Amino acid sequence: MAMGNHQMTTATVKAETGSSIISPVIENSTVESMPITINVEYVCKSNQDGFFRHMALPPTVAAGDSYEQVINYHKEILKEKLEYITDYTSIAGERICLLQRFTDIWITDAKGHEVTEIGPSSLRHDKTVAKYMENKDIFRPIRKQWPARVVITSGIAGIGKTIYVKKFLLDWAMSKTHQEYDFVFVFPFCELNLISEESLSLMHLVQQHYPHMRQLDETYLKDSAHSLFIFDGLDESRFSLDFENNPVCSDITKPVPLQSLLTNLIKGNLLHSASIWITTRPSTIHRIPSCYVDRVTEIQGFQDEEKEEYFRRKCQDEQLTEKIIALVKKQSSLWMMCYVPAFCWILTTVLEHAFKSSYAEEFRGSTVTEIYTNFLLVMVTYHHEHRGHGKEKIDRICQLLQSDRAAILSLGKLAFQYLKSHTFVFYEEDFKSFNIDISSICSGFCRQYDIEYSPLSHRRVYSFVHATVQEYFAALYIFVAYHNEKQNLMTCSILGRFWAIFSKPTFFQVCKSACSEVVRSQTGHLDLFLQFLCGLGKCRMQKCLQGLLTHVEELTDDLKNTISYMKRLLQTDIPAERCINLFHCLTEMNDKSVVKEMNESLHQGVLSSKKLSLADYSALAYILKTSDMDRKEFNLSTYRISPDGLKRLLPVIKSFEKITLSGTVMDEEMVNSMSALLLANKNQIKELCLINNTLGDTGLRNLAAALMSSSCRLEILHLCRNDLTEQCGTDLISILRTNRVLNELDLTYNQLKDAGVKQLSVALQDSDCEIETLGLHWTGLTEGCCEDLTSVLRTSQSLTALELGYNNLGDLGVQQLSAALKDPKCKLRTLGLYCNNLTSACCPDLADALTVSSTLTELNLSSNSLQDSGVTSLFAALRNPQCTIQEINLKNCDLTAACGGDILSVLRVTHILRELNLSANKLGGTKNKLKRLSQQSKCKLHL
Repeated sequence: MAMGNHQMTTATVKAETGSSIISPVIENSTVESMPITINVEYVCKSNQDGFFRHMALPPTVAAGDSYEQVINYHKEILKEKLEYITDYTSIAGERICLLQRFTDIWITDAKGHEVTEIGPSSLRHDKTVAKYMENKDIFRPIRKQWPARVVITSGIAGIGKTIYVKKFLLDWAMSKTHQEYDFVFVFPFCELNLISEESLSLMHLVQQHYPHMRQLDETYLKDSAHSLFIFDGLDESRFSLDFENNPVCSDITKPVPLQSLLTNLIKGNLLHSASIWITTRPSTIHRIPSCYVDRVTEIQGFQDEEKEEYFRRKCQDEQLTEKIIALVKKQSSLWMMCYVPAFCWILTTVLEHAFKSSYAEEFRGSTVTEIYTNFLLVMVTYHHEHRGHGKEKIDRICQLLQSDRAAILSLGKLAFQYLKSHTFVFYEEDFKSFNIDISSICSGFCRQYDIEYSPLSHRRVYSFVHATVQEYFAALYIFVAYHNEKQNLMTCSILGRFWAIFSKPTFFQVCKSACSEVVRSQTGHLDLFLQFLCGLGKCRMQKCLQGLLTHVEELTDDLKNTISYMKRLLQTDIPAERCINLFHCLTEMNDKSVVKEMNESLHQGVLSSKKLSLADYSALAYILKTSDMDRKEFNLSTYRISPDGLKRLLPVIKSFEKITLSGTVMDEEMVNSMSALLLANKNQIKELCLINNTLGDTGLRNLAAALMSSSCRLEILHLCRNDLTEQCGTDLISILRTNRVLNELDLTYNQLKDAGVKQLSVALQDSDCEIETLGLHWTGLTEGCCEDLTSVLRTSQSLTALELGYNNLGDLGVQQLSAALKDPKCKLRTLGLYCNNLTSACCPDLADALTVSSTLTELNLSSNSLQDSGVTSLFAALRNPQCTIQEINLKNCDLTAACGGDILSVLRVTHILRELNLSANKLGGTKNKLKRLSQQSKCKLHL
């Protein structure tokens, strides 16, 4: 090309992926007065976000290599792929070290809309509620016997499942952890979807994804090797898994259909020694039958400390980071959502731009819609002017949006159509069907995976950088179609579409149509879509989107009508999760009237006497969800709870550790609501106190199904004063034999009688029963049940505390129990026998038991007529060095000063007794001596 008197010569050099370019660097140089410029363009066929790409097998690695050489080479391959990650706002070609960016996330054992479903129920991640698990513990042995073979890890979109897997792999490849595995292989389901072969073997599957294994002998995958197979993203699978009808396969070289290959691997028919790890969203966890799963874990995202750490690692500018953290903490709704790592990235990207721009003071960031609208603007700017954060003026952004309008709306159409069908993974043909050029602006919002099985064969897979970005684009598409063309694309009926041809819909009608579809959803996948749609109607958002929109329109009346419609919806019978989402929508439209009224009622303390409406319950749930309140205990009785009210509160109160309900009519509807609470997904309830209610035998029978479910996580169950009789014994047997978590059961003040305890004893002797503490005081018992209780004490592997007070066991009953206490198999530590019509006649047997039992440390004999003659034998036992009693209660046992010498001798001799209660006895002048001696002893004395 001629340029004045000079010739400019251009040369282009291309290099395949994996090649090296050696290029001179020439600065401020000329050849015969002609400036020289060398441009090097880097084109990589494999995106860093993909797990794998083909690499030629070096001649040094062959089938004859040693076992250790093979393992080490496999580690090197993984290390090279995983050491660096891509940030979509990085400088072109910049690579970010995974270990420097990775921030710990909260993962626990796991016994709506995905972004708002957990909310504060796990955003505080109270360590008393859920126990943090390190990734090295995922496959730890179960009950200290055998390792977990199949583990499922669930988590919502953007919570960090894939990055967590990458960190796990990198730690193994760098020989830091998980070295019990010889080989670790990961297979993303989005890649498995592309396999075209009708049948393939496990060996072929490994070699297809890991080309460097192609020349290796199959012995490296046999049972002698300990391998871990990771299947990432079950929710992205486009094929079914039939665990019942697939043929059995145990040969790693035998070709079978892919779904049959996976089911046989999971079931253990194929390569039984291998461990299997599957990651998925909660909505698809059911696709793996629980009978084949050893452990389920859940990634719950960032705690508050990790949120701040992530901001610092991502931003790096210390002053800017502190500004960002301060701003986000002021907005509780944003701080709440920051438990999702992907949202933290979006928020940081937006705020970096805002604080560097000339209009930073105008930025509020008070709603989710504003954050995502600014994210759109930032990424559009970035696409045109790399690293242009804060440099673009508003009029320039308007021009950029106008030039990219077609691409943005096409991407929005795809987002909307696939959101409705629950589709979050796309392929090139999907983009072509919507006339989308992925190299356009869309590349900033979509994540690309290049899957290459050979130098001549590869395919690309796409997804939005986060599921919420897809929902934003879907809402943007619907809003722009209304705003620019007056179309209501939410109308599904033929009549509605026909009517729309002749009449221009209002924005209220669009929102109303969207509401109707959203509230019917069982999954909540459209919840955030509705929030975005409502938020985009505000003038402030329209001004931000000038260029994409043809004009700015005042929609005040439409927003008011939408607010009124949503408030009416709150009074109807719709799912509780959808109700909470409607409050988020109201927040997006700046209406907080219902929440304000409920807050005032809470502060005034009038809720206990006020009958709440359905809307009131929803408002209460929203307040609880977005508050910083302690999540230890929630007392339902405070709010005159109704069955419908309980359903509205369920999404929030399921995150509390303890639920209390007292003084309530437990009809069938209330029992069903309580069952739903115990069965709720991700519930954290460990203790349920149903006190002084009308549950009855029928109610317990209806509640039993929930108590026996694997979803129930109750450890403590109080059923005091619930009108139970011996008729509930059969249901109690079923509950105790099935529930593997329950360890404390309180049945006090129920008329179980001897017949009921006889049935209960059958379950308590079962080896699967885990009950440690059993409360049976005031249950109408006599000596007739003691034979059954004796069998329990001699057999139970778990029972350590038994409360039998306020019954009528009598001396004969206690004599039988004393015999059981002497049995070396008895593990009882605490025994309550207060107010049981006992006399001095039972004391010799009890004293004998105290000198033999090696576990009993606490004994309550209060309110029995033991008299001086009875306690003489007991005190003799307490002086015995073999006695393990630390606390003994002899309150109101008809003692006199005559036994003072025995008491003094015990206090002088024993070194293990820590507490002795002698109150409500007639000890006379002996009290003064006892007081003086107790000051010198370590024993706490009650007189």
